[in-house]
Amino acid sequence: MKKDLRKRIRECRKRISKEEKERWDVLLYEQLITLLKETDFPISSVYLYLDFRGEAGTGRILEALWAKNIPVALPRVEGEEIFFYTVQGWTDVCPGYMGIEEPSAGCCPAEDKYALVLVPGVAFDREGRRLGYGGGYYDRFFVREPEHPRWGLAYAFQMVEKLPAEEWDQRVEQVILPGKVIEVQRRHRRE
Repeated sequence: MKKDLRKRIRECRKRISKEEKERWDVLLYEQLITLLKETDFPISSVYLYLDFRGEAGTGRILEALWAKNIPVALPRVEGEEIFFYTVQGWTDVCPGYMGIEEPSAGCCPAEDKYALVLVPGVAFDREGRRLGYGGGYYDRFFVREPEHPRWGLAYAFQMVEKLPAEEWDQRVEQVILPGKVIEVQRRHRRE
């Protein structure tokens, strides 16, 4: 089922026109910025991903965070794990694992165990389950650093009724869609 769903969602992403993706990414950006202003916990830094192969776009979000002087970190694959590194501009980014843009070698490790993590995914459901690409990188990261608030970023067609779950799967607290937020679970927040 996971393999078929991954294939179906990837096909949907390939059919999105450049204009439609741009429109959705603007709405996603606006929704996220509104949510960040309204959140009940302080945003000290944001761990983000750079979109790849039709994922929900993050470039505009990244630039807005830089403009507000909010520290931003991006993931780098190291063996079977991902680690986040602080990036201060586009010059801190280079092609990495599977051609995905990553922090360059000179970037400093991010060390904010309460940073908001904006998570990519192939699909999400209303219980916070996330279907990734099968590598388990984010699941292992959240086991290693469980205190992070975690929000999924997606387009509406990536929301499904119910995803199969494994015992090691780590859930997100909410999913941000273009123009909509789906709150899926509450976790203890730091005071």
